[in-house]
Amino acid sequence: MPKVLTDPPFLLYAILFIGFVIAGAVWFRLRSRKSLIAVAIFALLLGALILIDRLVESPREESVRRVEAMAAAATARDPARFVEQLAKSFAYNGKTREDVRNSGIWNLIRQYDARVAVWGLGKDDFQILSDSEIEFGFYAKGEAAGQQGAVLRYIRTRFVKEADGAYRLKSMKFYSIENGNRAEEPIPGFP
Repeated sequence: MPKVLTDPPFLLYAILFIGFVIAGAVWFRLRSRKSLIAVAIFALLLGALILIDRLVESPREESVRRVEAMAAAATARDPARFVEQLAKSFAYNGKTREDVRNSGIWNLIRQYDARVAVWGLGKDDFQILSDSEIEFGFYAKGEAAGQQGAVLRYIRTRFVKEADGAYRLKSMKFYSIENGNRAEEPIPGFP
C-alpha cells in the first residue's frame, strides 16, 4: 500500500478536510444533489484515509513501535524482549543479537534501576533507502533512579525488512548530543 495512505502527511488530511468543509458549505447554500454528492465523496475519502492510516502500519510506524518496545524492555530489564526487536543480521561494533542479550549493560540497568526514554520519533528524520531498508534518527535518555545526571544520545538506526515481512533493527550508531550529533559516542557497557 502506498506510503501516502499508510503514513499520510498532515497536508493530505488538511486538503480533504477543507474540501469537505467547502463542499458542505456549498451544499448548505444550494441544497442540490450534486453538492450533496461532493460532500459524500469528501467524507468517504477522509474516512477511508483515516481507516487506512489507523489499520495499516507503515514501515516508519512499525520502526517507531519497535524502538518504543526496546526502550520499554530496557526499562523493564528484559533482554529477551529487547532482542526480539533486532534483526537476525543485527550488528553493532562486531557484536550480534546474542552479544546484546548477554551484555553487561543489563547488570548496569538492574544495579542503577535505570529508566530509558525515547523522543523525536517523528517523520522529519526518516528516510526510505530501498524497498526493504529504512533509516531514521531519534533521541534517547537513560537515567538512574535517585541519581543526578543522565546518559543522553542521538541514535541513528537502520531497519531491514526480514523474511516474515517485519522491519527489525539492523544497526545503530550513538552520537553525543553535546557535540551537535557529530561525534560518535557509544553507550557505556553496551556491547
